Amino acid sequence: MSSSNASPFATLGNIFVDPGTAYDDIRGHNRWLWWPLILMVVASIAMSVIFFSHADVKTMVAQQMAAQHPTPAQMQAAAKFQSPMVLMAIDVVGILIGIPVVYLIIALYYFLIAKLAGWNEQGFGSWFSFAVWSGFPGILAPIISTVVLLLRGHAATSVQDVDVLSFNALLFHLPATDKWYSMVSGLSPISIWVIALSIFGLARWTKRGAGHAALVVIAPLVIFYGVWAAFKVWL
Repeated sequence: MSSSNASPFATLGNIFVDPGTAYDDIRGHNRWLWWPLILMVVASIAMSVIFFSHADVKTMVAQQMAAQHPTPAQMQAAAKFQSPMVLMAIDVVGILIGIPVVYLIIALYYFLIAKLAGWNEQGFGSWFSFAVWSGFPGILAPIISTVVLLLRGHAATSVQDVDVLSFNALLFHLPATDKWYSMVSGLSPISIWVIALSIFGLARWTKRGAGHAALVVIAPLVIFYGVWAAFKVWL
């Protein structure tokens, strides 16, 4: 049940400090999802623009190509993308398309599970809202990276250079050429936060218990990372 002072602005804060109230308030307010979605897109684009304005693009491209053991033809093709503006444009387009698509896929998953499990909340719009709000703490990643980039004041050679919260930066310190680098660099304590928040929100919405919610939230992640790890091992 929504609180009497429910609003999208209050919910932007509550999802961090009072998630129970936040999940109650977003129910029936599917249009509120545009606030966190737009803020995440804007924060990510701002990070991209600032990063490529400071990045050592030639070194970055060279490192990426070295990790792929390129042929001379591939190196020649990569040279066409050594312009910060080109890379920035590609990244911005990827953000504009990628972030909404990821949440649409997550929403579709919840929507299908809801139909199969007979949950009361079954509308696709509701699950799209749920997915976006559950992922909103992820906005901290581009914000923190932008702050780190500006404070360091020198050219970065990869996004991971300023992603100080990734598990690679915190624990593993793998080089960019390591086959596990992309996987451990893509995970962080914020990722765990989003997963835990999703479990909490799903249990609150469905009233099926935390164990049931955890199974639903974690199962596709186990499959995804399991398949990815298998390819890393076999290839």
